[in-house]
Amino acid sequence: MKICVFLAHKDLAGPYVEATRKLALLLAARGHTLVWGGCDAGLMKVVADHVVAGGGRLVGVTVPFLEHKTRPGIDEMYVAGDLAERKALMLHHADAVVAMAGGLGTLDEVTEVLELKKHGMHDKPVVLLNTAGFYEGLMTQLRRMEAEGFLPLPLDELVYSTPEEQAALDHLEARTRFSAPAA
Repeated sequence: MKICVFLAHKDLAGPYVEATRKLALLLAARGHTLVWGGCDAGLMKVVADHVVAGGGRLVGVTVPFLEHKTRPGIDEMYVAGDLAERKALMLHHADAVVAMAGGLGTLDEVTEVLELKKHGMHDKPVVLLNTAGFYEGLMTQLRRMEAEGFLPLPLDELVYSTPEEQAALDHLEARTRFSAPAA
């Protein structure tokens, strides 16, 4: 399965690095391909380094103004014309989505994916990897939107939130009927 991971290109410390490392190693060990922003910096570098170390494949999607930060040796690389096209290409090349800690770009990516799912433009499972409570605020807002009738489908059909990397992948695999390759 190809899993798109949205996360920061900034260098962060503590639980975010560890969660990124764990998720990446699980992705590779379970036979998944990483689809991500193609950047060789920050948490994006951490996830790619560990997917490759675990024997996994990389699909990168960048934009011209970030090409100077692109990781060398990517299995498949795409250059989108702008950020909107980049998001569309990342979603197109993925079977599922995980959002990890990140800034405004990550928030933009995950909210657009949720909006598209809400309108039936895709049915790919989406997970918020809620490391250290990072997505608690967003989940509170989404629960309020659901309670007040702003979401046309139940929140648990739109997104799944967990602080555990293994639970995130278990959820994605169950929702896509993924079968791991034979060892």
